[in-house]
Amino acid sequence: MPKVFGIPLIGFIQMVIGTLVVIFILIKYLKQPKKAKEGEYIISNVHIIVGDGTEKNGQYVYIKKGIIQKISDTPIEKKNVQVIDGTGKTLMPGLIDSHIHIQGGFNCKNEEESDVFLNEKMPEIFKENVLKYGITTIKDLDAPKHFIYKLRDKIKSGEITGPELLIVGPNFTDPNGHPAVTLGSNSEWARKEMSIEITKPEDVSEGIKELKEAGVDFLKFTYQGGDFWYFNNKLDITRIDKKLMQQIISEGKENGLNSTAHVFNYDDVKELLEAGIYGIEHGILDKDIQSDDPIIDLWKKSGAHFVPTVNAMTYEKEPTRMEHSIHNLKVLFDAGIHIAMGTDNMFETMNGEVEHKELAYYVEAGLTPMQAITLATKNSAEHLGIADRKGLVKEGLEADLLLLDANPAENISNISMIDKVFLKGSIVYSQSIIQSYDIPEYTFPDDLVSAEYVNADGTESRKLSFKRYRDEKIVTQTTFKKGEKFSEEEFTVEENLSAVRWHYVRTSDNTEISAFKENGNINLSGTFKGKAQNKSFKISNGLWYQMMDMNMPAFINSGLEEILFYSIGTGDNRGAMSLGEFAAKNLGTEDVTIDGTKYSCVKVSFVLTIFSWAWTGLYWYDRKTGQLVQNGTKKGNDETILWKLKKFEFK
Repeated sequence: MPKVFGIPLIGFIQMVIGTLVVIFILIKYLKQPKKAKEGEYIISNVHIIVGDGTEKNGQYVYIKKGIIQKISDTPIEKKNVQVIDGTGKTLMPGLIDSHIHIQGGFNCKNEEESDVFLNEKMPEIFKENVLKYGITTIKDLDAPKHFIYKLRDKIKSGEITGPELLIVGPNFTDPNGHPAVTLGSNSEWARKEMSIEITKPEDVSEGIKELKEAGVDFLKFTYQGGDFWYFNNKLDITRIDKKLMQQIISEGKENGLNSTAHVFNYDDVKELLEAGIYGIEHGILDKDIQSDDPIIDLWKKSGAHFVPTVNAMTYEKEPTRMEHSIHNLKVLFDAGIHIAMGTDNMFETMNGEVEHKELAYYVEAGLTPMQAITLATKNSAEHLGIADRKGLVKEGLEADLLLLDANPAENISNISMIDKVFLKGSIVYSQSIIQSYDIPEYTFPDDLVSAEYVNADGTESRKLSFKRYRDEKIVTQTTFKKGEKFSEEEFTVEENLSAVRWHYVRTSDNTEISAFKENGNINLSGTFKGKAQNKSFKISNGLWYQMMDMNMPAFINSGLEEILFYSIGTGDNRGAMSLGEFAAKNLGTEDVTIDGTKYSCVKVSFVLTIFSWAWTGLYWYDRKTGQLVQNGTKKGNDETILWKLKKFEFK
């Protein structure tokens, strides 16, 4: 057999072919695009709110290993890095809430139930109620201790993805004080888990020792006595003894733990400042203070920090507390008192819109949007003792960041326009796509003039008029309470009944709202309960079903089984003046009889998507006319009817 370089010809040919294959594979490998490295980003050409009151335009931000590695006004060149276009967007520090509560003892009666809540509910709560709203650091001010210790450890280990969590553990209180007889009234387990009840110095020392061993970040105690509203129950609670208060503060410092106090009254705040307190929670709520009040000099000399919770005052039985809270916030801010954002939010029942509203209240008090943002970023980081690693968009700090579609320094409501949330350099939320649907054209019956409905006890009614619908696509609704006009609404709708314009008037509490859809946003302005409103909500091509139940004929006519739609709240809950996402589902047909008339109906359910477990609405629509016949709610297997058709008026 012939040979080449002493190698048999067949072997030589095989060697050449093998070499060519290797070279081909190597070339293909070298030419293929490299996958972007996980957790490594460049945000290009972005506007930055630093967090200290300053801002920068046209910046390039490089994030790697959870840290802001570089900020430059010229492009940053890195290979295999995911580049996020920041053009037209704003980058700012993640929000830090210095006063929240998780699992406030309302539902769990023992550690087993608490563990189920921790493992099954908390990951979803953090995902849906916290992180997506840009809240990346929180301080919990009281929760069942075994729950909060376990939650802290699971976050640190990465078992649960959540914001950085600082804790105080159970609160020092009098045996007849808050939270012992308030939150603790739900169960003896919750009382022991959430309170350290003290009557003598030894109780304080033992409590501090326990908390230090548990690794808490701060101590907290209640310094309030007298009338206390616990939901609808008015209680007479007892404040801890002044000497015990002083002992907590001084002995806590000796053990490396600063103390913060729940307090509502001027005289109590004064005593706390004199004792050297580190943090004042809630503040002076029994009177307005002025710029020359002697307590301000005392406050400044003490160096105490202030954590207001203005939004929480909307639920106080005494309306003056809200007024004092807003007024005193501005006075203390102008005096140079260190203020950090707090909300008193309870994340298992509410979401991060509370934090956004808190910032809006700071602006209402007279702060600029930038000043309000500083309280929720730099100031809060300083208050929590973590300013060396977060609270600013700055090289070397942790990449807890918000990327926004609009600038909140121009309008604080833009804080809700979140595109992405970074937690220690990882994207934990990216703006979900607003769902759009091909809803066919729907027309209300040509001969339908109006529809009237009455509630179960006959005290409320509402009347819808379709007189302007055929020519102007306008439907009006008037609501009556006890025979008196309560509110008036005007809806201008598209062919699929999605709103393009809405006007709402409620004279009883000085509410008048106008909103319109333009370029994928709902722009809202006016007054709500006497407070100025100027907001924008991103909705893209989503369904703005502001008429809620009266929009459903279009959905039923579409043949779809389920849709998502959006509506702005006008009630007394924390969803007011916010855009809620709802899911509507076709449940099939069911007959309904009202005043002897039988209607063959399509049954539809509503849920508010972020609280789908908390509320289900039910609606029945006449198959012949497409119109609403009755509605109600469902809890478990029980259905309760709330409203029924009174009459249709036809030409």
